[in-house]
Amino acid sequence: MKTLLETLQSGSMYLEKRGVEDARLNMEHLTARVLGCSRIDLYLSYDRPLEEKELSPLREYIKRRGSREPLQYILGDVEFMGKKFFCDRRALIPRPETEELIGVLAARYESIEKPKHICDVGCGSGVIGISLAYLWKDSLINMIDLSEDALQLSRENIKLSGINLDRFNVLKSNLLSDTQENFDLIVSNLPYIESKDIELLDEELKHEPKTALDGGPDGITLIKELISQSKSLLLEGGVIALEIGDEQAETVSDVLLEEGYKKIESLKDISQIDRFVVATL
Repeated sequence: MKTLLETLQSGSMYLEKRGVEDARLNMEHLTARVLGCSRIDLYLSYDRPLEEKELSPLREYIKRRGSREPLQYILGDVEFMGKKFFCDRRALIPRPETEELIGVLAARYESIEKPKHICDVGCGSGVIGISLAYLWKDSLINMIDLSEDALQLSRENIKLSGINLDRFNVLKSNLLSDTQENFDLIVSNLPYIESKDIELLDEELKHEPKTALDGGPDGITLIKELISQSKSLLLEGGVIALEIGDEQAETVSDVLLEEGYKKIESLKDISQIDRFVVATL
């Protein structure tokens, strides 16, 4: 029987040959999940022989990862803002940049009245809306998406959070077209990749829902539509906060200005890319 260390080494080599970045780290995550332990525990058990009942599911995991299926989909969960969320093919995998968006909003409202009524448009797995519910205990959150699969994943994550279900309204809608409620804050991470570039994406991204990636011919088709719709639903002084793609900040800011928004700010992410635009109505 192979020892744990031998299994980690051979599995890492297999993944590396198939173009998986951080192959050893991925192998450790997969092995720890199969063994029901933490990654730290692995380091204390290198000489442990692995039995076939452990190796069999691990081989399947490794095969899936070698086909470039994202690690988060294989594990079935992801950490976001220090909390655990379910994660699978029904929605886009949450990115660190979106965690930064939560940080931008937390800083903005740190010393002023917190938004009472929030709308997370294109909510996907629900990480934005749920994270804001954790942050602001009195806020009510609308979770909107056109995908019923994504909405079901959001419902599961709301339940997992343990937050009072009465604070959430989960609604299937094409952006804001099916809601008449008014909001203090509309926040959204809509698709922002140009349609022509979808087929050029890394193999792992191709496992994620195309509808969560394709932003139309110019990459901001849905973003422009949301900006237009949001005017009639935001309360006076309300805020719209958008996560966008590289080199889209100027165009999105111009659209907001044309639609009557004020105090338009473009903010950089940790990689110094203009990743967020925040504006006041």
